[in-house]
Amino acid sequence: MWSDNESLADYIDYSHLIKAVTGIIDNDDLLPCSIGIYGDWGSGKSSLMRMTEAKYEGQDDILVIKFNGWLFEGYEDAKTVLMGRIVDEIIAKRKFTDKALKYAAKLLKRIDWIKVAGSTAKYGLSYLTLGPLGAAGVSVTDALTKLKESDYEKYINERQEKPEQDEDETLRSNIQEFHKNFENLIDETKINKIIVFIDDLDRCSPDTVIGTLEAIKLFLFTKKTAFVIGADERLIKYSVRRRFPEVPGDNMEVGRDYLEKLIQYPIRIPPLNTVELTTYINLLFSKLYCPSGSFEPARQGIINAKRTKGFDFVFDQSNIGDFFANTGEEFNDAIALCSQIVPVLSVGLNGNPRQAKRFLNTMLIRISMADAKGIQLKKRILAKLMLLEYFKPETFARFHDLQAHNNGKLDLLKILEHSGDIQKNTETANLSPDQKLLSEDSWIVDWINSSPKISSENLQPYFYFSREKLASTTLNLQRMTPAAQEVLQKLLGESKSLRLSAIKTVKNLSLGEVTSLFEVLVQKVRQEEDLSSENSPLKLIFDISREQPELKSQLITFLNAFPESKLPMTTATLADSVLKDSHSEALSDLLKKWTLSGSKALKTAAKQKLK
Repeated sequence: MWSDNESLADYIDYSHLIKAVTGIIDNDDLLPCSIGIYGDWGSGKSSLMRMTEAKYEGQDDILVIKFNGWLFEGYEDAKTVLMGRIVDEIIAKRKFTDKALKYAAKLLKRIDWIKVAGSTAKYGLSYLTLGPLGAAGVSVTDALTKLKESDYEKYINERQEKPEQDEDETLRSNIQEFHKNFENLIDETKINKIIVFIDDLDRCSPDTVIGTLEAIKLFLFTKKTAFVIGADERLIKYSVRRRFPEVPGDNMEVGRDYLEKLIQYPIRIPPLNTVELTTYINLLFSKLYCPSGSFEPARQGIINAKRTKGFDFVFDQSNIGDFFANTGEEFNDAIALCSQIVPVLSVGLNGNPRQAKRFLNTMLIRISMADAKGIQLKKRILAKLMLLEYFKPETFARFHDLQAHNNGKLDLLKILEHSGDIQKNTETANLSPDQKLLSEDSWIVDWINSSPKISSENLQPYFYFSREKLASTTLNLQRMTPAAQEVLQKLLGESKSLRLSAIKTVKNLSLGEVTSLFEVLVQKVRQEEDLSSENSPLKLIFDISREQPELKSQLITFLNAFPESKLPMTTATLADSVLKDSHSEALSDLLKKWTLSGSKALKTAAKQKLK
């Protein structure tokens, strides 16, 4: 298996992105600056930041500071947390002259003033005076004992005795003084450059996101500073829309304009294409299976070959011998497996490295569990079934039930596996309803035709070790991208206009995104008591299936398995509107079924539609 944490080993070739970031930081004429590293969750933002950070390690005149906003999510004021952390890092890592002590004292005083201004009534003085500093690092405690300007109690009393003082003027004064003291502290401690890496900001609440960005611009944006922020751009824009809901017009434009003011240089990590994902996954397998000590030189050679040979270079079966002298059967089998799964993963998972890695880790976990029971799972069969599980989960659940009652065999696949082009085959009239439904879904047809064939295999152990994924809302939520999560949030919200807007955007989601969205709604249908309301998850399933034709076979499979007695009368009308043009025969079978065993109202509606 592979670690899910950020890595210093480059499996993708981020050299051009690293150069883009360091080129800005190294240009003194561009400082101060704010750089946004944008990408989906799992796209490699943290790894890219870690690789960039490594470029500056060991340079005494450069202070590198790492800040994870998610770790300080519980704090009310993100501004003072970030400001305190930066001052604390300077205190901890630089030698102080008497002048530096005074400048640092003034900075601490300004930070606590900002916190006191909004928190005096809620927290005790002991919290306010140490606040973020006490939490950010123990090293600041010793420094505080030397700072002569730390009489915060006197300061608060003096401030409270002058309530008539203009608050805006006081704030402006404190901001100006903070800038001056901060620059003086940098000069006095012989720091040539401060680089602050802020990661996981998109995991934070909107208030924390905005507070952190405002702290950068208002207080910390001084000479010799560079801020590198890793985040999903869409979630930052969402935070802005939450912060300024009263602004009229296009909220998306508000988010974009505000973000452009705070982030000067956006650098976006694109999704991996099929060629890049192939090299990435094969490097993961190489790390796992290649002889000890030979991986790192080979990895560097592969990355160098990618740089010199151009965009079409791919590390695969055809050139594995160029980089590894000795490859065993397991290694070769893994490289062969990559060619089977990458075409589907690159499209279905939007070329996301973390999602691809999690797919592979899940596969290896299941193989390990089977080994513990003395069962050997074939990687290629397991991977093929997992592709179905990820992208056509309703069909996967149906196959689970069929094989469970047939000694692990899927006989319905035999004729389909040997029919060539199923969708053009004249013998499809002899297919069962299940087989016809499969033959009408082009994704499933491609899946059936892919190697290996599985209709003659005993699939019981494969389904046994996939039980945790059958009907698991939590796991579907975990692999939802921010885009899919935003659509889900709007679909389940109270605003009708937002629901309608979200339904229209479903067509822009990838198969993996829309599948996870579909499955979360299916779980909500199974948990819902009343499915007849206007915004019920059942209606939403029909709405998104109308926008995404790839979901229709899953919709039919789900309806066939769902208890008819729980379906409202409107189900017949909704099914007719979504399925009549593309799956008329399957629709007819559903309506006939409901006339026999549905509720009284559903029976009546189904009969009318059949007429």
